[in-house]
Amino acid sequence: LETEFVNTHGDELIQRVSSVMAIADSLKSKNMITSEIWGKIKAAEPKQQKMRDLLEALDSGGDSVKAEFYRLLKENEPLLVDKLDSGPSKSSPP
Repeated sequence: LETEFVNTHGDELIQRVSSVMAIADSLKSKNMITSEIWGKIKAAEPKQQKMRDLLEALDSGGDSVKAEFYRLLKENEPLLVDKLDSGPSKSSPP
């Protein structure tokens, strides 16, 4: 379910997630992303590019990393997760 959420809502996540670094910091502290990937995310601008880089890292990290990302996203941005979970993807206005 978590991996499906990440795969389905990638475009919306790129546009809407504002706490990218908080999530990246947590993933790095759990050794789910490397320092190199974390540095790339930190250096990226604007925040949409940070999120693109993070999603790329999630793809290479596999399902367990995506599941942890989803948990952290729910913790950091619960309203966004609820909105994306309840609404139809891609057809809802921003």
